Amino acid sequence: MYSLILSDDIVERIDVKARRMGLSRSGLINQILAESLSVVTPEQRMKSMYELMQKQMESLSDSFKVSIVPGENAFSAVSWLKYKYLPTIRYNVLLYRRKEHIGEIRAILRTQNAQLMSEFQSFIKLWHSIETAVCGKNISCELKSGIYRRLIDPPQGEIAPQETSQKITDYINLFNRCVNRFISRDCDLEEVCSEITDAYVLAYKDGKISI
Repeated sequence: MYSLILSDDIVERIDVKARRMGLSRSGLINQILAESLSVVTPEQRMKSMYELMQKQMESLSDSFKVSIVPGENAFSAVSWLKYKYLPTIRYNVLLYRRKEHIGEIRAILRTQNAQLMSEFQSFIKLWHSIETAVCGKNISCELKSGIYRRLIDPPQGEIAPQETSQKITDYINLFNRCVNRFISRDCDLEEVCSEITDAYVLAYKDGKISI
């Protein structure tokens, strides 16, 4: 923590610009100094990752509406479930500055439909069991009030940001396809579970979703 002595006029202009950008006063000052001194801040790295995810998700499928949430340090993608009234499911990616994990993926289903929520909960149980079995480790995740949180492990060794962001967007795309297949199934449950397992195993072996 540092103290700076600034003129009132500068502080006033900084506060106006900070509010417009969704930043704190300290955050904007830090960004201005970093740009002036050619220093890459954690916030700039995260923003770059979000921009990569946005481009990659847009190229993956037209079934997502994607955006970077200004001022909230998050990437967001919204899709529609193939279920009666086409409810939406939102995927948020939040990257951390300094933690054991590099961030988390959230799949958020807002619905008052008890049957749909039950189906979503059943899918998450299946998904977690598949991930645990295929990855050979306990996956850090939780489901609470229709929000599925899945932590993202740090990459093994040096991996380019483009590759990390691609794995995250591939994971979201696979999750979205599988949850839709589960909820809109038109055949035996065991058959659908086998299809989803095969899809996950194939993606994992191809190294697409090792996060």
